[in-house]
This record gives sequence, C-alpha cells and structure tokens, in this order.
Amino acid sequence: MDINNFVVIGISHLEYDTVKRERFISKKPEKFIKSLKENGAIKGYVNLMTCLRIEFYLDLGENNLEDLVESKDFKDFFIDEKIFIKKGQEAVEYLYKVGCGFYSIIKGEDQILAQIKKAYQTALDEKITTGFLNVIFNKGIELGKKFRTESQISHNALSLEAISLKFIKDTINILENKRVLILGIGDLAQSILHLLVKENVKNITITNRTEHKALEIKNIYKDVDVIGFDNKNQTVANSDIIISATSAPHLVLKKSELEDILSKEKKYIFLDLAVPRDIDEKLGEFENISLFNLDDVWEVYNKNVKNREDILVKYEFLIFKQIENLNKWFYWKNKMEI
Repeated sequence: MDINNFVVIGISHLEYDTVKRERFISKKPEKFIKSLKENGAIKGYVNLMTCLRIEFYLDLGENNLEDLVESKDFKDFFIDEKIFIKKGQEAVEYLYKVGCGFYSIIKGEDQILAQIKKAYQTALDEKITTGFLNVIFNKGIELGKKFRTESQISHNALSLEAISLKFIKDTINILENKRVLILGIGDLAQSILHLLVKENVKNITITNRTEHKALEIKNIYKDVDVIGFDNKNQTVANSDIIISATSAPHLVLKKSELEDILSKEKKYIFLDLAVPRDIDEKLGEFENISLFNLDDVWEVYNKNVKNREDILVKYEFLIFKQIENLNKWFYWKNKMEI
C-alpha cells in the first residue's frame, strides 16, 4: 500500500456559491467518478457530498494520477471547473483536517465528522471502497473524535440548524406564536424541528414526499401536524415561516403555484436550506416575502462568530501524529507482505 495512491478531488465552497454548486451537481459528478471505477481508471472511492462540500476521495490502485488528469474524459468533464486535486500525504492531511473541522465554516463543528462517517459507510455498503481507503478513513474518524475530546473545540458549538434558528429569530424577533412549515425530514430538518420544539413553538407542520416517514416523526413529536405533500401549497399560504430542506433535485415551491393563494396582508419568511434549492427565487420579488438561502445564513453568522483559529493551531499536532501512525501502519503492512 502506497500513500501516494490516495487522492482527493473537489470544489471549494469559497469559490462556488449556491448557484455554482447547483450547476456543478447538475452535471452528476458522482456518476462520472463511478464510471472511472467501472473502467478501471481508479480502484475505489468515497463520495463526500454535503450542502457546502462536493469531494471524492480516490484509491488510484496501480493507476497514475497524471494519466487520469490528462485523459480526455477527465478533461471534458471538468472543463472550466475550479477543482482542487491533492495527492498522498497532502490529501490525507486534508481529509483529516476536514474531519476535525479545520475547513468548516463553524470551526470544529461536529456535523462534518458525522457526514464523513455516513459517506464512508455508504461506500462500504455499495462496495465501492477498498481496504486501503478503509484504513485511511477509519484512522481519520478516530482522529476526529479524539481531536474534539482533547481540544473541546465543539463545546457549545453552533450547528447549521442552530444558526438557522438564530437567523430566523433575529429576523422576526418573536417566534413562539408563528405558524411554521418544514418541508423534508432529513437530518437537518429533524434537527431544526427539535430546536423549534425546545423553543416552545406550538404551531409546527411537517411534510415530506414520502408521507409515512413524516408520520414516524410525529410519533416522537406528538403535537406536530403532518400533511400530505400534495397539500403543501395551501399550508404554505397559511404559515408564517417556511423552512425547506428536502433532497429534491428540482424546485419544490414555485411562484406560479403560490402567487394566487398567498395572502397579501401578511409577511412570510422563506428559508431555503437545500442544495439544489427548493424554493423559486422569484418568490422573493413579492414585497411581503423575505426569502433567504444558505448563503444568507452563513453571511449573518460570519459577522458574529468568534474565531477558533487559536484552538485549531494549538491542537494541530494531533493530526500530524495520526498521519505518522498511518505511515507506520502502511510501513509494517507492506513489510509483512514482502
């Protein structure tokens, strides 16, 4: 096993805003990476896709990175894209820093480690990973836990859902008497629901394209209403705050379907936390509608968040220590196989 066989390819949320990420996702990069494995250009991969991050961690096997990057298929797919490519030790350091929250907007946040674990487990389930990748990811997940325990960087950390709730509260002041509709029941939507219940918001409705999954959530939160997805538009009209975080590849709420039923006498807040976006941006043209997306949430957060760079620098040695452990593991593994 050679650490130089490990490569990461991705795009940075610092250069790709929501619109650009949507466009990139629409090209189906995961399908392209899968084709590389199928034609033998790579041996295996782990696909890490979050609301801000689109990255592929590759095991090149016996293949050469330069040959891959110079191939016609690769050049054609990534033409005009600002991708980054890291290899070997640099790629491992990058993954481990991602897992420890170095490159998260909220430094040291916990969610990225959970997302890495989920991406890795998916790769295992789909049998697209390799023994080589397994070692790197297992040690990375182990490091992510240790880093947070020793540095305490995520103590009282703000998650995306907490930031979103703070954003809403800062926007409308009084929350508890508002009617809230949540579209989607993924991890983010459920976390926001939990925080709203803790805030004593009584009037919450949830909906999902697969209704039985929404009903499962009602078993946990008895006072939450569940509606069929076909009834979402009328419920939007009757709500004050609409939070959408579905995994749909297309618009879920459209201006053409809502403009005739929305009240002109009340103010609406739409918060679109999905990538690709769920809510038609044309709805923001109405004077009584405030429409926000992920970029707005992060912009507000960045004006107020405390900098955690000092903690990251102080405990960065844990990352290099784990990389050293990884190199030792590969050294003895290779020696045993000789």
